[in-house]
Amino acid sequence: MSWYSQQARGFLQRQLQNLQYGYTSENRQVTMTLIISDMKTDEDCQKIGNTMRNLPGVVSVNIIPGYRRVTVTYNLPQMNLETIGYHITRLGYHYIQKA
Repeated sequence: MSWYSQQARGFLQRQLQNLQYGYTSENRQVTMTLIISDMKTDEDCQKIGNTMRNLPGVVSVNIIPGYRRVTVTYNLPQMNLETIGYHITRLGYHYIQKA
């Protein structure tokens, strides 16, 4: 078996193994846009942004104050939407998951 054949076979075996667990290494990062219905001031934006950035597994947070939107990118094994929602609710805000 040539080196290229060995490399291809190893790659395909890893891909098959990843599919058995329901994900591949490429789709472990998730980006969600949330609507925060009562985010009205710059202080609200800072409070939510700082809280989200300090959560483990959160890669980036982008806040659009005029539209009351927060875009959060996170690593799926470390963080999930329920935990993000919990922290937003704990701050006293209400959120709607957009996509």
